Amino acid sequence: MKRKRIEVIIHLLIWTCAYLLFAFVADTIGVFSSREHTLFYPLTVGTLINAAMFYTASLIIIPRGAALKKKQQLALQLLLLYIGTTTLKSVIDFLFFDSIVSTQKESFEEQILINAVFDLILLSLAMGYGFTRTWLKKEAQQQVIQQEKLKAELNFLKAQVNPHFLFNTLNTAYASATLYGDARTAGIIDKLSYLIRYMLYESNEEQVLLEQEITYIEDYIELQQFRISDEIRADIRFYHQADSHHQIAPLLLLPFVENAFKHGIRLGELSYIDIQLLVVDNKLSFSVKNSAGGTPATAIPQVGGVGLANVKKRLALLYPSGHQLHINNNDHHFDILLEINLNSHEMYSGG
Repeated sequence: MKRKRIEVIIHLLIWTCAYLLFAFVADTIGVFSSREHTLFYPLTVGTLINAAMFYTASLIIIPRGAALKKKQQLALQLLLLYIGTTTLKSVIDFLFFDSIVSTQKESFEEQILINAVFDLILLSLAMGYGFTRTWLKKEAQQQVIQQEKLKAELNFLKAQVNPHFLFNTLNTAYASATLYGDARTAGIIDKLSYLIRYMLYESNEEQVLLEQEITYIEDYIELQQFRISDEIRADIRFYHQADSHHQIAPLLLLPFVENAFKHGIRLGELSYIDIQLLVVDNKLSFSVKNSAGGTPATAIPQVGGVGLANVKKRLALLYPSGHQLHINNNDHHFDILLEINLNSHEMYSGG
């Protein structure tokens, strides 16, 4: 917070100094020195337009273009900003301020040429500042990701013995259930083994195939349905449509499903959980809706227990400029809508 405040103060000082310097220099230049009117209005308007172009390029267009990794779109937006700003300033100078600033009437072509040269320099400075700022921000995010990854790896190593022991025990139980013809128990153990195997191995990757994450959610839902007693009425649906080549950070979607089972399955009344996953043009849309109110069936155990707060943190680290999360909570229903640009994933690059 302190660093941002210092950065704002520095920028204000730079623009103020540039404003005063131009006002001072203008009094010494021939065509300006004999003017009868003040430079305040044209200089103020010009400075505001210059600042708008500088910060639009450096703080909006460049960070967004870098996050989406679309170089052509970034270049086109900067070009349109350059042309639009130069044209706007030239029209204003020619129609309103030319007689104030200069004692000699300049043609519109001369106005365009002067502003084009000046704006090119200003845009170059904005690009240098914008790309440097974006790079420094990305480096800081990478350091945070590295720290989080090391912390997660340490916690994983501490808990690795028990999951492996449980995994091997489940394999033994599955073989025993199959041997004695208990198909239902064998199916439950098989799905639980897949969930644990996924958490132990596949989830260590930077990204996994989206279809693996979908299979993981399907098995989790089926296990929860096994655990729900016959007295609990629940309508549970999961619809998904995505190509097989899409990738996503592992274990990112399940906490929302866990949350739905934890709070959406009610005692003594009809409950529902509606889950939809769609991918169109590398844009993932994931919605989870569940009933609320009444008495929750708290006896239903949870697998991960990651929590929505940690998911928000992971989204901010892995898809900083490429996700939107909407949460709607009231007395009768709870629903979330998560939208992710799958191309905006911030890869962890190592040391």
